[in-house]
Amino acid sequence: MTDEPVTTSDQVDSRLDITTQAVNVFLASQKDDGTIAGIGYWQIGNGYSAMILHELWSQTASFVSLIRNSVKAIESTHPGFINEYNDDSMWWAMANLELFKLTNDAAYLECAHNIWSHVKQYRLSKGEIFFHGMDMEGAVHWTSRDNETQLNTITTGLFAELSARLSSYCSGDDSKNMTSLAKGSLSWIRRCRFDQQHYVVLDTIDYGTGEEKNWTFTYTTGQTIAASTAIYETLISSRENGGSSDFLELACDLALSAMHHPSWVGQDGTLSATEYPGQNSPWDNNDAVGFKSILLRSLTKLLCTLKANQLDSNLQSALRGFIQRQFNSLTTRNTNGQGQYGPIWAGPFQAPTSHSQLAVLDAMAAVHAL
Repeated sequence: MTDEPVTTSDQVDSRLDITTQAVNVFLASQKDDGTIAGIGYWQIGNGYSAMILHELWSQTASFVSLIRNSVKAIESTHPGFINEYNDDSMWWAMANLELFKLTNDAAYLECAHNIWSHVKQYRLSKGEIFFHGMDMEGAVHWTSRDNETQLNTITTGLFAELSARLSSYCSGDDSKNMTSLAKGSLSWIRRCRFDQQHYVVLDTIDYGTGEEKNWTFTYTTGQTIAASTAIYETLISSRENGGSSDFLELACDLALSAMHHPSWVGQDGTLSATEYPGQNSPWDNNDAVGFKSILLRSLTKLLCTLKANQLDSNLQSALRGFIQRQFNSLTTRNTNGQGQYGPIWAGPFQAPTSHSQLAVLDAMAAVHAL
């Protein structure tokens, strides 16, 4: 389905009312310290990222002041936004980087760079670790623990995207080095964690136990799309166009595959993945409910890049249709009509929770990028 939605000015106004209400419902669970009741640290960071993207893509400023005050409050109890989970820290780096784009306040850029410098310590160098004969160069440890042996794609993909995006704010050898690190980390994903047959990204290698965890979460493929897109943008902006098309091609191919993945997307085109096996109460906080939102965020980033460079109109149309379908399904099949949304995007509405409200914020932001 590649039908492109046609939107009138009245629909844009109505859409903004709907998405603003969804953000306000999410914020109703905000505590005095800036955190959100019912969800964890990385989820909170992604909630603020989605809110910032909502501001950027809708070209509004309804929540800027609140976001800045909330982020300041959270940093007072989480210095530098760094904890032992490298992916958690980098989700907050992304929030700060998006907040820099929104406000042009260099303090947020500096914070993102400091997190990057911290996580860089846990990236493997050439020849440092081998797993089944494969060099793990470029992979990033999941945590900063001394005995950590797990390498996963979400942490490595975040590092690749963050490196590429930060490189555009540096110059000379610093910029080239960061771009090289981004490429190297994406290369590890492609060499060691890519299922060529099903065109999805796998999860974890634990070189301590010898175990491969071949989970196919939506957000691991989604984050690889974001990393590939960021590297492409960095290369063309620096006029180092050699090989740049390869990164865009990877992002586009992964996006096409993801939008038609039978385990993730229903026959009507709605992201319906529950991600975790077994029966889970809709009331229980579940990280995986928000995984698909990261995929949608990454697809939207790709759409923005294609639009900006006037590339692949067919894929642009497919992405627009896909994003619009998620929004339509949420607002017609997965809501109680009071701005609250459940965990299953295809519906029916089950329960209003912080984690399900968090997950839909990316759809609420993405619809403004169309």
